[in-house]
Amino acid sequence: MFLVNILVFILVLGLVILIHELGHFLMAKKAGILCHEFALGMGPILYSKKIGETLYSIRAIPIGGFVMMAGEEVNDEMIKIGQAIKVKKNANGLVDEIILDVNDPHYEDCEAIDVFFVDLKGRDEGPLMINEHRVDTQAYYIMKGKRLQIAPYNRSFESKTISQRFGAIFAGPFMNFVLAFVLFVLIAFIVGFPVIDSNELGDVRDNSPASQLFEIGDRVISVGDTEVDSWVEFVNAMARYEGTRNLPIEVLRGDREIAFTINPRIYIYSIGISSHIDTSDVVRIGPVIDGTLADQAGFLSDDVIVAVDGTDINDWATFIQIMKANTAGNTMQFTLLRGSDTVELNIQPYDEGLLNAQGVRIVESLIGVSPTTERAFLRSFVSGAVGVRNSATMIFDTLRLLINNDRVGVGDLAGPIGIYTITSQALAQGFVVFLNWTALLSVNLGILNLLPIPALDGGRLVFLGYEGITKRKVNKRVENTLHLVMFMLLMGLFIFVAYNDILRLFNLR
Repeated sequence: MFLVNILVFILVLGLVILIHELGHFLMAKKAGILCHEFALGMGPILYSKKIGETLYSIRAIPIGGFVMMAGEEVNDEMIKIGQAIKVKKNANGLVDEIILDVNDPHYEDCEAIDVFFVDLKGRDEGPLMINEHRVDTQAYYIMKGKRLQIAPYNRSFESKTISQRFGAIFAGPFMNFVLAFVLFVLIAFIVGFPVIDSNELGDVRDNSPASQLFEIGDRVISVGDTEVDSWVEFVNAMARYEGTRNLPIEVLRGDREIAFTINPRIYIYSIGISSHIDTSDVVRIGPVIDGTLADQAGFLSDDVIVAVDGTDINDWATFIQIMKANTAGNTMQFTLLRGSDTVELNIQPYDEGLLNAQGVRIVESLIGVSPTTERAFLRSFVSGAVGVRNSATMIFDTLRLLINNDRVGVGDLAGPIGIYTITSQALAQGFVVFLNWTALLSVNLGILNLLPIPALDGGRLVFLGYEGITKRKVNKRVENTLHLVMFMLLMGLFIFVAYNDILRLFNLR
């Protein structure tokens, strides 16, 4: 299973990176920019194939990728005045290979020259020249077994209009949004849309409170003393009785009315506990998940909560009311009954804003049933757009928490190991959850790349904006220096986040 998870992780990460770089590549090609290499991964090349003028490669480290566009370098002139080189000409008498290593034995018969004039840009639409030799516009530099096509000015990134350069840069993140949109549309078409004007059960989840009582096709006709005619009324009734144990629910199965009592599973997300499956008369908690606030504070499965901040707790309704009232995440003192012992523990719950940013509430009460669904082709496209919007909102809320919330820090970010862990968990929960995670990851990559930080696409767009406003290009050496410095800082952050991923993986943090 580990090997399967690794393979899926590489495929998912490769897909979102491939789509991102493909956006850059396609728009660059459309603008006429020479693309030397289209690479997936970083580090040494594992496999490469030259197609046309571009080298397509897969590199050893399956993180990141790049499109090497001509003209992005500070100084892409490979030869200078006074340099000794060799040249090889084609049948038309044009130089088509420029050998930078004059001692290369493979080119010992080629003409050696000392450069006193060079123009391999053709900025004024003149011919490309080395001394008196005309150079083919598709000639190659030859250096230590590597071939690199020369880039006349009209094929370079810097020669293109602002709109063309903007398109080549923005297309990467944009394609991530397109991928997410397609995946969310697919999810909506697979899952369907709830039929909210019906009270019929479309699904009963395994190992849920409802799994031993309800059947698919049952129609809920009452919850407690509230009659139910639609799914909306059912949801509202369940919210009204949140925390009630031995909750009466009546269903219509065929032509028979059947009455049950059920204990909804209660989740307290602010501290990371849930109700015990057998609890009804006391506030007994179920399994405590590793790494949650409750686990860190010392809560154990089967603990019974008897008081919070000095207030006696005799039922789940009272406990829920107290937990929901603590929206600011103030520290709380819990008195627990552990067997015959009394234990007091302090815990600071997550605040409501932090939970909302992750798409969860402080408290949720579930029995494990879902409504019937229907497929709607056009509505799926609307759902795709909503999915992208909601994912973007969640990511921006998370970024805002990094700045404004002292409970969240850089150490809580997930790097490659964290992404692997989440991908494995999503895969284990089913195909739809896996697709949803892939879509969220793609939106994440798109948004992070648009942040106005040098070394990222957003930083490059800022420089283009400056050029558009001032009508002056940013000094390329200054721009590339800023990109390099920020890239090194981001690599430092990458290592720090990966280190914290490892600590979390082995429960050391």
